Amino acid sequence: MKIAIPVWNGRVSPVFDVAGTIRVVDVDVDHGVVVADSTHALEPGRPVSALAALGVDVLVCSAVSPTIEAAVWVSGVEVISDICGSPDEIVDAMAAGDTELCRFHSPGSRRQRGSESGKRPAFERHG
Repeated sequence: MKIAIPVWNGRVSPVFDVAGTIRVVDVDVDHGVVVADSTHALEPGRPVSALAALGVDVLVCSAVSPTIEAAVWVSGVEVISDICGSPDEIVDAMAAGDTELCRFHSPGSRRQRGSESGKRPAFERHG
């Protein structure tokens, strides 16, 4: 499984849309080990095409605009958003089989503990 994490100052980048650097880690989930680890510069305005070119399966990010998130999903890449913290710790957790990453949820995250990855909870409309 290839995991992409936008990185800024050694942490998950606050917003994927404008991230300048992305870390791509290939994890052997059957054995829980990292097979390959590389860092790539992102071309401004083309983050989705970079994910496709790198063969990414999962994007782990803090925030992403609805337009970019939809384009990432359409390209076949799963999105796990509202995540913050150390990319190393996130990679270790995913290699160990933790695909929910509950302990990495951003403060005030709208994701509910135990909810499906990348899916936001439904909100009720009033009035």
